[in-house]
Order: sequence, then C-alpha cells, then structure tokens
Amino acid sequence: MSKSSPSDSSYEARLEAVLESVSDAFYALDADWRFVVFNRAAEEYFGVAREAVLGRDLWEVFPQGAGTPFEAYCRAAMNEAASTSFETSSRLRPDRVVELRIVPMRGGGVAISLTDITERKSADARQRLLANELNHRVKNSLATVQAIAAQSLRGPDVSPVARERFMARLVALARANDVLVAEAWNGASLASVAAEMANPHGDGERFTIAGPEVHLAPQTATAMAMGLHELATNAAKYGALSTPEGRVSLTWDLAGEGAARRLKITWRETGGPPVGPPGQPGFGSRLIERGLASELKANVRLVYAPAGVVFSLSAPLSESVVEG
Repeated sequence: MSKSSPSDSSYEARLEAVLESVSDAFYALDADWRFVVFNRAAEEYFGVAREAVLGRDLWEVFPQGAGTPFEAYCRAAMNEAASTSFETSSRLRPDRVVELRIVPMRGGGVAISLTDITERKSADARQRLLANELNHRVKNSLATVQAIAAQSLRGPDVSPVARERFMARLVALARANDVLVAEAWNGASLASVAAEMANPHGDGERFTIAGPEVHLAPQTATAMAMGLHELATNAAKYGALSTPEGRVSLTWDLAGEGAARRLKITWRETGGPPVGPPGQPGFGSRLIERGLASELKANVRLVYAPAGVVFSLSAPLSESVVEG
C-alpha cells in the first residue's frame, strides 16, 4: 500500500478544516454506502457524534430514507453520476424544511450536503403575504379612484371621450400592478408587460412581439406599461388596430458592448388607414415621449408615417433596465 505524501496530508487537513467550518451539514459515503465523512454541522443537525456513524452503512443509520426520493437520488448519483438538488420536509424534524444536494464523488461514492431553509421559506411566505396585501390595497385604491372619477367626470363640461380615456389609463395602471405582483414586486420582464398590453387587443392575432429577455425595475415597468397602453389605444382608435387588416410589430434588441450597451425598442404599425400627426400633441403623446424618455433616460421618437405609426426608443442598460 502506498503511503500518503506530506502534500496529500496537507491537502486533506485543509479540506477537513473547510468542511468543519461550513454551516451546512455535510457527509460523504463510499461506494459501499459507508459513512467516510461527517462534519461538525452534521453532528449538530442529526444529534449524533461522528464516531457513532463513521464506517457504518447509510441505510442502517437512516432506515427512514429507504423507499423515498432521497434514496432514488442517492442511487442515481452512485450508479449514474447524476447530481440532484431538491427541497423537502425533514424526516428527522418534520417541522423543518431542508435543501439537499446530492453529488457523485470522483472515484466512487456520494457527497451529500443539507441546508436548513425553514427560516428562509417562512420569510418568503411572509413576503408573498405582504405583496398580496399590498396588491389588494392598491387595487382597492384604484377602484376608489375610478369611482371618484366616474362621479367627478359626469358633468356636461367633460366629454365622454376624456372620461373613457381616463378610465382606460386607470385600467392600464391596474394591469401593470398585476404584472409586478406576479413577479413579487421585483420588477417585470419586458415580454410580460408587452403581453399584458396586447391582450385586450387580440394578442397574437394582431401583434408580433419578440425580443431577448429584458428585466425592468418596478417603476420602469409601470412607465413602460403606460406608454405601450397609449400606443395601443391610439392604434385602436386611429391606426392599425382600427381595421381588421391592421397589425402591430413590437420588437426589441440589445446592441453595443459594455457601458455602451443599449436597449432598442421599435413599435411599427402596418395595414391600417393612412395616418398623420395630430394637430396638437395630447396627454397620451406626452406620456409616450416624455414619460419613457425621463424614466429610462432614453432617446425616443414618434413618427406619424402615412403607412403607419412608428415609435422607437433607445435606452442605456442600467439598474432600471437589465438583461435577463
């Protein structure tokens, strides 16, 4: 039998020191399912000294694991070199939730690490509850604003068109809120914002929506939702979406390198009636051009071409806009 060299002993000592310092429970099994490593965190979690398990068979020490997905994943790692990570309720402590990582070891055997994620799961549940409560309150607030607006805009000096547009913008704001809630208020993907905007107008039947994964910060996602809503509303009233043949292409891409990398968005209408610039830019046009330009620090251009409206935007990637 060959003897271990001093360098081998030094490496093993460093490895043992690392395993002893980590907070995750860690143990390793040889090709015969016998414990060969059992760190201090494993001792604390399982409530057993390593001397009591080293050299013993896993299924003798842990019979409750037999016949469970844990055994299947262990055997897949042992026999097929398949790595697995999964969350499950602890068999030892049913009130705890753990994350298990099972990986094959070079030369045979299996290494298993266990992290108690109960507190993290509880925190996630509390965060979801708070987000749902926030969503509920925001919806109630928007409903209250709608009710107040409906009463306030009844007078003869308020046109039905102005009333309708105001209500539609509140609905668009509520839809943007729904998208953010679905993403736990961590922002939203540009694709999800675009899909939510297109849905009331026929979705895939009238729209071509395509582009790489781009994530928008919450405030940016709201501004984008409102801007796209105005474009769609104008298209439905005067542009491509006002005729059965009309179509809208909404595409985006990422261009440039490093600090010069930018998001480029193009909205292009085709197949609709001839269009021209409005006599006087309204609130919607200002929202599209100034709102998005300000929020995304973007260069924007809205062109009323005879063949159809073309809107283009070029914004730097930043904390508000990031690649997916």
